[in-house]
Amino acid sequence: MMLAALLLSALPATAQVRPMRTDEIPEPIRREGWLSEINAATAQRLRDGEWDHVIFYALQSQRFTTLAPIEPARSAKAFHDSSAIPPDAAKRLEAFFDAKPQAERYQRMRRMVQSLAQLRTEYQRAMSFLYEKEWASRARQGASRRDFIATLYQTRGHSTDTELRATYGVHIGLSLLPTPEKKIRRVLLIGPGLDWAPRTALKEDTPPQSYQPYALADSLIRLGLATPDSLTIDCIDINPRVIEHINAFAASPRRLSLLYAHGDADWNSYFDKLGDTAGRREGAIYTVHKAIAENIRALRMNLLTERLTETYDLAIATNVLLYFNDNELGLAFANIALALKPGGYLFHNDLRPAIEQWAQSLQLPAIHARTVRLDPSRELYDGVVLHQRSE
Repeated sequence: MMLAALLLSALPATAQVRPMRTDEIPEPIRREGWLSEINAATAQRLRDGEWDHVIFYALQSQRFTTLAPIEPARSAKAFHDSSAIPPDAAKRLEAFFDAKPQAERYQRMRRMVQSLAQLRTEYQRAMSFLYEKEWASRARQGASRRDFIATLYQTRGHSTDTELRATYGVHIGLSLLPTPEKKIRRVLLIGPGLDWAPRTALKEDTPPQSYQPYALADSLIRLGLATPDSLTIDCIDINPRVIEHINAFAASPRRLSLLYAHGDADWNSYFDKLGDTAGRREGAIYTVHKAIAENIRALRMNLLTERLTETYDLAIATNVLLYFNDNELGLAFANIALALKPGGYLFHNDLRPAIEQWAQSLQLPAIHARTVRLDPSRELYDGVVLHQRSE
């Protein structure tokens, strides 16, 4: 509670959070006690997500052992097929528990672990979900598989995973906005992310990074939608670790390491220019201007059960809505709609029909939807959806 109070006190007085009331729930899904149930479930999902990161780190990191890294999805299959923790995973869990390296990421995760038995239990929980997502889902095809995976995400632990390529879809979405008569000044970024310990491709040669707030500022300025002297970005997240990181960034060296991944001409152009307008770019290093970093703040908020008292010109929610079922989407869209000024925009990357239905009923209709290719080598695509709040 003290941490949350300190974080909130660092924000302008107008950026505050209050609990949502039952009478503010959209009438078709209104039910007494539901908000308390969601808060309890959110706490459990936050806890599970943090443990998922511990397990993925224990399987992949080279900071505490010389044992070969293990790809988590393959470990999940071996665990399922044998109904026991595979020997290579068991050795890594033991090494994680016994090691004493000074790496901050390791130390913060290790403090969560009370016993080796606890670590093994969390491995089994994490691998059970991962098997369903990566292997059991293959028994289905097309829309059936997508729906199955979507249902899994609606109960899984809340992850802070993020990667640089995810910022490209946001940039494309913003490029579709009409040039505003008035510049965008206030932006709400929902779930900014932090690359704490991703499920794949763990990289430890750089400290944990949150890309999206600073890539977003750069895109808005580059596209002529905002000016550096008037832009503020408020980030909201349920994870205090993410909040702490973003609120400490302005007092740090403010450097981001941009790891290049080959793409097509449009991606290459985006990557080569990233950081030039909101900071200084030297090779792979993006140093964010101090004034920009100081106007990017974060506060803890549950999008489903709480509301902001400030309003914004633009809201961004990528890889967030997939964690909510169709009824929870009604809560999320009700709260986002209230946080947007009339005529304000929402950008997200979820193409589910339920979103369109809630958006229409809450006066936040979609005005553009498309897909964008993120990775030509894997034919990886993302959604680009824009909504505008009715005047």
